[in-house]
Amino acid sequence: MPLYQKHLSIKCEYYTLKAVKYKEGIFMTLSKAYALRLTKLLNDNKMTKYRFEKLTGLTHSTLRNIFNENNKDIKLSTIAKTANLFGLTLSEFFDSDVFNLDVIDFEV
Repeated sequence: MPLYQKHLSIKCEYYTLKAVKYKEGIFMTLSKAYALRLTKLLNDNKMTKYRFEKLTGLTHSTLRNIFNENNKDIKLSTIAKTANLFGLTLSEFFDSDVFNLDVIDFEV
């Protein structure tokens, strides 16, 4: 696994991403990318995390673990519940610069 070099910020569409620069390039976890996409959707729809939890049935601890980056991966069912709530297909949900495969770190 590559060694961390330094933290940096990346401007990407409507996000400023906190990512980690490795020797080979810049990476973030899939969980981090999901958290950034969810934050954008929540802001656009003027929805609180609490309301999101209630409407999707996701637990507070699940969201806390995602936003605190305690888990590097995320379940597809979580992503599907999110997309469904906002009336998006999975393709539409993933159609965002934060899911650029060049910056997602798939090593767990």
